Amino acid sequence: MKDLKKILLLLSPHTIKLGIVVLFDFISTIFSLLSITTLAPFLSLLFSQLEQTLERPALSFSSDALFAYAKYILTCIIVERGVMQALLMLLLTVFLFFFLSKFFEYVAMWLLAPIRTSIVRTFRNQAYKKILEFPIAYFSKHKKGNIISLVINDVQEIDTSILESLKSLLKYPLMIVFYLSFLFFVNYQLSIFVLILLPISGLIINRIQRKLKRKSFEAKEYQAKMTGTLEESIYALRVIKAFNAIEYMKVLFAKINHSYNKLLIKIIRSRDLSSPIGEFLGTLIVIFILFYGSAMVMDVSNSFTVEIFVTYIALFIQIINPVKSTAEAMTNLKKGAASIDRLELLLNCQDKIEEHVVPINKSDFEDKLVLENVTFSYDDKKVLDNFNMSIQKGRKIAICGMSGAGKTTLIDLILRFYDIDQGEILIDGIDIKMMKISDLLSLFGIVSQESILFNDTIYNNITLGQSTAYEDVVRVAKIANVYDFVVNLEEGFQTNIGDRGNKLSGGQKQRISIARALLKNSPILILDEATSALDVQLEQSVQEAIDNIAKDKTCIIIAHRLSTIVNADEIFVLDRGKIVEHGKHQELILKNGLYRQMVDMQSFT
Repeated sequence: MKDLKKILLLLSPHTIKLGIVVLFDFISTIFSLLSITTLAPFLSLLFSQLEQTLERPALSFSSDALFAYAKYILTCIIVERGVMQALLMLLLTVFLFFFLSKFFEYVAMWLLAPIRTSIVRTFRNQAYKKILEFPIAYFSKHKKGNIISLVINDVQEIDTSILESLKSLLKYPLMIVFYLSFLFFVNYQLSIFVLILLPISGLIINRIQRKLKRKSFEAKEYQAKMTGTLEESIYALRVIKAFNAIEYMKVLFAKINHSYNKLLIKIIRSRDLSSPIGEFLGTLIVIFILFYGSAMVMDVSNSFTVEIFVTYIALFIQIINPVKSTAEAMTNLKKGAASIDRLELLLNCQDKIEEHVVPINKSDFEDKLVLENVTFSYDDKKVLDNFNMSIQKGRKIAICGMSGAGKTTLIDLILRFYDIDQGEILIDGIDIKMMKISDLLSLFGIVSQESILFNDTIYNNITLGQSTAYEDVVRVAKIANVYDFVVNLEEGFQTNIGDRGNKLSGGQKQRISIARALLKNSPILILDEATSALDVQLEQSVQEAIDNIAKDKTCIIIAHRLSTIVNADEIFVLDRGKIVEHGKHQELILKNGLYRQMVDMQSFT
């Protein structure tokens, strides 16, 4: 019942359209029923058992009265046009009813198709939107493969298991009810036994379905592990090959695949068991109907004739397939419900950076960026402890320190990729938690230590969704020393750079990242090891370009290579989440502290 409520909630935005689908299914069912009930007068006429009725019988709501009236109409046709014409008209009537039944059935499915695709599209969009809204910390706790599997595999499972079954669930229960009602109308005694036996068979099938959802959930977990291992293997293929770890990775993937395969066999067997059991139980019910119905026909005191009995059997047989399809649909619902549960865990997750209810709009940086008594811990490990820093507008600030000192974390906190535990981060006196997140991020241009590029053209990687004139792209490309190698490419700026930019060298990728940051033209420029992938000559060239554009910008430089921060207005030296030294390059050299040790280790002069 809980799963059914989830599915109804899923379909609620499409209530009107689904109502129209049900209406056409209802019309289709009526014509299907009419095409079968025409069988009774046809058989009577074919076997010359039709009692001619020349007087119009009284029409009332009973099976006997309806069949008597049908005999009267058929008698009139025979008298006027002959037996063969009557047979022909009956066959044409059956054909017309059957055609209309299938026509309305197709119209119902035609209307259902965009509803199915709309639900799948909405799920994927919601999942992708949620992923983009998650803080960076979320992806440290959850495997990327599991997230990818949710967006791709689980959403597809909803389509194949639930939405594919939707046409059965919209049409067949209605068809079963309508046919059963008509069977009661024809012969209530026989139908009472049918009504008792059908639910019993349904309960037997339902017992098979109970374990299916749990097994399907487990299978999705294994599928996510496989996706994650595959994604990591492609990303780290160079390392796998270099360390001769191919066999290890093969065994690892094979173990996961084997466990998934064993579980999948159980799921398939459970799902497939409901179909033959349904058919077997249906056959038993038919045998009972044949036995009990035959006894009623042979009873001369009973008005239950052979042609009506044959029609009754034909109608009941028409119910068997819908019952079977409904059982299969319910089985698939159990399987698909596991995917809905997994997606709900993602969509209902509240692990995100919350924007203030009434955020402050801010589009420019006017005075200074201040960190006051900032404390931040990650996984119970304190990264910054009572940290204080002030960065004036227009100054070039450098931050250095040993690995793990908290340099990159500091930048993540300023950008509000994480929220601090204590203290305040202020821009022009405004707490960044009060600011609109999009406004906050618009104040910063970033070049990260790792060049993050997309499988797209050079032009699109530089603009990254910005509506920019071609001349501006060329301008920043020249400043970042991108233009010289791009013009020598056959397709120029429209050259596709491959997955993660693997068609380019490390230096080329980094220069494209720098061009992207320059094009954004934000008042604060963050360079997180921005020149680490460049050779000495290119480093000097790019450093000169950065110096030129940084004249009217505030620069925050994270550096291991201390040669890049010699000319900084102020250098902050971090150690274990605290500032241990700060000043200009020469001042820090004279202090003979941690900075001097780092300089000596790099043989810097």
